[in-house]
Amino acid sequence: MIAIIRTREGGRSKALCELDIMKFTKSQVRNRMEERGVNDDTFFIVGFSDWGIDRIMSLNECYLLKKCINELYDGDDYVVRFLLLKGHSVFKIVSQYYQYISKDEIEVMRYLLKTADFDSVIEFWFKTKTWLNAVEVYIENGVLLNTEKGFYVRKLEGG
Repeated sequence: MIAIIRTREGGRSKALCELDIMKFTKSQVRNRMEERGVNDDTFFIVGFSDWGIDRIMSLNECYLLKKCINELYDGDDYVVRFLLLKGHSVFKIVSQYYQYISKDEIEVMRYLLKTADFDSVIEFWFKTKTWLNAVEVYIENGVLLNTEKGFYVRKLEGG
């Protein structure tokens, strides 16, 4: 999680540094900026070089993502990266939790429909017409993420 940091002053912006957010606390970063004479309100994150993501955010938002990676995903940044690349807001990312289910669509649909009654399943299949449409309904509603690693199901949503 290599953050690209820029400063702005007098209407101009310039590159400051790249910093591995996972190695430093927010306080350490703020203290170092203060030592260099950079005010808290003049520096910002413009993306993550190791993830190929361009996104303007504050240091606080960046550390919310770090907390999400460490506490919700046990240090695995895959889901956070995937959601950032899809354009999700930091708030949306940190207020949801996705659990990996499988690469197998059949297993995923079994998981999603395990508590549904038979009549609901029949009606659902009738409305969606095809297997792909059925899966797509869950993806469009944000319940399911279809990634290169497989399918993740939203388990928790806050906010």
